Amino acid sequence: MRHLEQSQRSGVLAQVNLSFFKGAQNYGPITIGSPGQDFNVIFDTGSADLWIPSVRCLQENIPCQRHNKYDSAYSSTYEPIGKAFNITYESGQVMGYLSKDIITIAGMTVKDQVFAEATHESDIFANSLPDGIMGLGVSTIAASQQPTVFENMVSQKMLPAPVFSFYLSQDLSNGSSSVLTLGGTNPDLYTGNFTFLEVNAPGFWQFRMDRVRLANGAGTFCRHGCEAIADSGTPLIVGPIEETNALNQKLGARPIAVSPGLFRFDCHHTGHLPDVEIILNGQKFPLTSSEYVIKLKSVCLSVFSGMEFASGTISRWILGASFMRSYYTQFDGGTYRVGFAKSKHLSNSQ
Repeated sequence: MRHLEQSQRSGVLAQVNLSFFKGAQNYGPITIGSPGQDFNVIFDTGSADLWIPSVRCLQENIPCQRHNKYDSAYSSTYEPIGKAFNITYESGQVMGYLSKDIITIAGMTVKDQVFAEATHESDIFANSLPDGIMGLGVSTIAASQQPTVFENMVSQKMLPAPVFSFYLSQDLSNGSSSVLTLGGTNPDLYTGNFTFLEVNAPGFWQFRMDRVRLANGAGTFCRHGCEAIADSGTPLIVGPIEETNALNQKLGARPIAVSPGLFRFDCHHTGHLPDVEIILNGQKFPLTSSEYVIKLKSVCLSVFSGMEFASGTISRWILGASFMRSYYTQFDGGTYRVGFAKSKHLSNSQ
């Protein structure tokens, strides 16, 4: 895996204030082109491409028509590429073609950024408030086979260090206090020291997880260690469905019949549930019931969600936004490691 060069850094920290959409998608503003065209994008560490809707998207493609669209004719810095683009996520597919322009994020302008103009999006994107996705994974998994925006910020010496970090607010009704920091970390937003884990899979922010267990001793999962990914683009904590089913059952949650892999709690009995401990590099990262139960009106949803992995693929746990809301997360592209420290939320910082 190619490490990002750390020498001769002269840039400054950049901060992007993030918003929530339905308590799931963490997104923020960017502009593309000269003059800048405004977009909101999901910042996703589980992918490595930037795409936004194109003015040339098909008229009948409802997801595209509902969002802001990039028009290269109005940008003096646009450069055509034209190569076909196709990416498939767990939730849907995006197709289009590649273009090049300047990208401005947090007041910093990235030159010669290749991105995709989407001409077709799966229907699932129709009700998404953000316009597109900015991947913060490593470009070795990029469908475009091009450097990410973050990698270009590093190579263009815009940042003091090849590091970015997330602070996600626990207030799902108001995500304006969530922050993406580019170039380092913000000590005001976490407490204590980081626990670091070496990345062990090219392209993904993947590392070894020791185990998952109930603090009351009622159950242990990922018993012999397993692979895990820190993924800001996944709202829940996802694991192999047989393990998360067993975990939820030990907690007294009931399956949601219409949504395999999802469980719900009786909202009147969540106050006495045990902590769930995620063990990383020998350190405990506990989640209390207030952190792993999401209250949505009259429904109390478990953040532990199950997924069936295809035969021949590696079963992974995904530590998504539900974990990252409790633990400030640092992604280091210089040494390729992920670090976690306890988030300093307003409720526990005074």
